[in-house]
Amino acid sequence: MTAPRIPAPTDVGAMYDRFNDLFTHHLGGNLHLGYWTDDQDDATPTQATDRITDMVADRLLPAPGAEILDVGSGSGRSAVRVAERHQVHVTGITVSTHQVQVAQGRPGAGWGAGHASFRLADAMALPFPDGRFGGAYAIESLLHMSDRAKAVSEIARTLRPGARLVVLDFYQDGDFSPPETDVMHPVFEAFRLPPLPGAGEYEQHMTTAGLEVVGLEDITGNVHRSHQLIAKAVRCIAEECDLDDERRGQLERYVELNEVIGLHSGVHYALITARRP
Repeated sequence: MTAPRIPAPTDVGAMYDRFNDLFTHHLGGNLHLGYWTDDQDDATPTQATDRITDMVADRLLPAPGAEILDVGSGSGRSAVRVAERHQVHVTGITVSTHQVQVAQGRPGAGWGAGHASFRLADAMALPFPDGRFGGAYAIESLLHMSDRAKAVSEIARTLRPGARLVVLDFYQDGDFSPPETDVMHPVFEAFRLPPLPGAGEYEQHMTTAGLEVVGLEDITGNVHRSHQLIAKAVRCIAEECDLDDERRGQLERYVELNEVIGLHSGVHYALITARRP
């Protein structure tokens, strides 16, 4: 099986222009996984995905009035929530024109503390001066980037001394088996994902960028329920979108993989916190 093609930012933007609304519909209005404390937790998808947002923001330790960078702000729900809850201004960036339009239409979009603003921008070439932000976070967005080291370096450059970067994302510890590769690589290509980062890769990028890693939490076991929600969204894509039979079959097999095992045992979901000295 040929490895997935490395996506350009325009590829990722076009994918989210097309699928953003479908994913957010199944993920409680957000565009990331949710956190459930255990199997008895009866939180709704909206409550669980908002809980993830709050976990990220709390680790930022944001000072009231600070400006925070949201890298990959999606439809803007997380940015507005962080801004209102912590009385900061969040600047959200995305490579999707549609996402900017959706986010700018949200109540809470605007300028100043308690509000969030949104713009098109590529995290691998941030259009901001050194030391602008009092914190930054990236929720499942670095995953799409062809040069994650460059993205982390750019984010670090824009942080003030003492500011934190919180990354929530997947990493891979071990290889896919050949049958799993046959399923996963086409899915990676369909959803504009380069190969997953390896264990320790994000931490190394942070250290190289001059950041100090101060926290690493593996919360893989708390997000498994989200994979059922993603499976529903992918099934809708396979059934409703203009796909050839081969790609539709690959997506349907991916749905089966999600529903049966949730996620490959070698793939983890981690919350990583770093600080600029």
